[in-house]
Formats: sequence, C-alpha cells, structure tokens
Amino acid sequence: MTLGDIIDQTAHAGFGFLAAFLALVAIPFMGLSLPFGLAIAFLGVQMIAGKNRPWLPGRLRRKVVAMSTIDWIRRKVTRWTTGLERFIEPRLTWLARGPFWTLVGVGLILQGIGLALPVPVPASNLFFIVPILIYGIGLLEDDGVLISIGHAITGGMIVLGVIFWDFVRQHLAEWLAWLSRLW
Repeated sequence: MTLGDIIDQTAHAGFGFLAAFLALVAIPFMGLSLPFGLAIAFLGVQMIAGKNRPWLPGRLRRKVVAMSTIDWIRRKVTRWTTGLERFIEPRLTWLARGPFWTLVGVGLILQGIGLALPVPVPASNLFFIVPILIYGIGLLEDDGVLISIGHAITGGMIVLGVIFWDFVRQHLAEWLAWLSRLW
C-alpha cells in the first residue's frame, strides 16, 4: 500500500492516522523530532484551513508503506490502547466537526511545535507525543471525549508553560540585576 492509498481510505480520519503515525515514528528518534513535530504542526495548519483530508506531496503519497511497518504501528497502538478499547468509541462526534475541527488543528500545531523544540530533558518528547496520540486516536474514532482530553492536556501544558516562562523571566531579571551590581 502507498501512503496516499491509506490517506484516501481514511478520509478526514487521515489527519488522525498521520498524527498518530508521525508521533509513533518520532518515539525512537528522541532528539531528532524536529521534522516530525513540524509535519504534525503542518497537519494542524491544514485542519485550520478547513481541509477534509490531509494534503501530502506527490513523493510522499507514492511512498510504499511496508506491511511490516503497518504491523509495527498496529502492535504499538494495540499495546498503548490495550484496555482502552472498551472506552474508545464514536461519541460527542460534534467535537470533531465545524469550529471544533479548527480547535483540534490549533492543538496539533501547539503540540507539534512543542515536539519540534530541542528540549534538553531526556524523554521530554513524550510530553508532546502522548497528547498527539490522544488527538490522533480521537480523530480516527470520532471520539469527542478523547479530543476533549487532548484539549485539556494542551491547555494544562500552556498554563504550565506560562508559569515556567514567568519563573525563568523573573529569575533571569534577578540574576542580571545581581550581575550589574557586581560590575
């Protein structure tokens, strides 16, 4: 199968498939997640633009996906979602449509940019990969509850980021003031 075939068969859920696929592929490449994060952010941009299915360059659409790769993804998703399948189902589907579709795009942009950042903390990519997977599975299954969980995690990360930035800014200002007194 080609990547284009998979995307065409999944229609609007192709965004969820690609987001989850890119997030899973980024796991073994800790520290090299810039292209994966930017690709996920680009998916979010397409969602904000109102696309029904993801656009891929022709070269990527023609890329053959080996059955072993599809099986690897299936095993990873199965392992991560074992026990959750009874909770994952189409519900609150309106949270994956209309203006909420745009909001999911914003969430994917923020998480994708976060994944692309070179955070010097081991395994920090997982903080961004997990919400991307939640969004991806929510889009694949039209599960508005999962999408809401993705939004809650993204909102919490924004709040923590603002608090952390204020902490750094405040301590940096104190440190610079201390240095200026030394001179």
